[in-house]
Amino acid sequence: MNVEDIIKQNFSRLIEEGNQILSKSGWDGREYQRYPADNDYFRFRTAALNLVRRACGKDSDHYQELTRLAEGKDSSIRSFFIAHCLGVVEAAQRDFEAAILFDMRALIMAELLGDFIEQAEVLLSSGYYVPAASLAGAVLEDTLRKLCDKHELTIPDSTKIDRLNADLARANIYDKLVQKRITALADIRNNADHGYFDKFSISDVEDMIKWVRGFAADYLK
Repeated sequence: MNVEDIIKQNFSRLIEEGNQILSKSGWDGREYQRYPADNDYFRFRTAALNLVRRACGKDSDHYQELTRLAEGKDSSIRSFFIAHCLGVVEAAQRDFEAAILFDMRALIMAELLGDFIEQAEVLLSSGYYVPAASLAGAVLEDTLRKLCDKHELTIPDSTKIDRLNADLARANIYDKLVQKRITALADIRNNADHGYFDKFSISDVEDMIKWVRGFAADYLK
């Protein structure tokens, strides 16, 4: 799963959560049977602001509208606005998936790569080396896709690290030593994803995260 897929997955989960909150509140599209609980609203609103900022940017209409709702004083019952917040998130999801935000995507994705690497480091420091390996592998795959775009190499609709790695090496974007290193890291990611936890160690994942960070910095600049 690459970074864009993770963002799409996060949108789907957040929208599902919003619909569940509205369902519990008896929302019929016009009014509530009971207002949503404040803690549900604030949790959803915070997650929405965070996701939309990362996916669409602070200057996007979507983020600006969420901020307006969050800071508005139109009602003393803030949770009233959760339906409005959900509508903004759904619009942001549609625009993101339709690539309407194409003018911002390169900058946003570069920032997200750094964010996800940092998340992998946090997971590792907390002892969760398996999900850290999966996340670092996703960042590596996404970096390879961006390298293919940068050098105008065709990317099949469905492909994995090994194919991207081979195509980039064949095009002399990097040498055989880098190609072999990426192959080894792909094995760690695959073992993490398929539950073969005895085939890699915490130190392997630590080296993996450091290498992926350096690789992305060197080749995507």
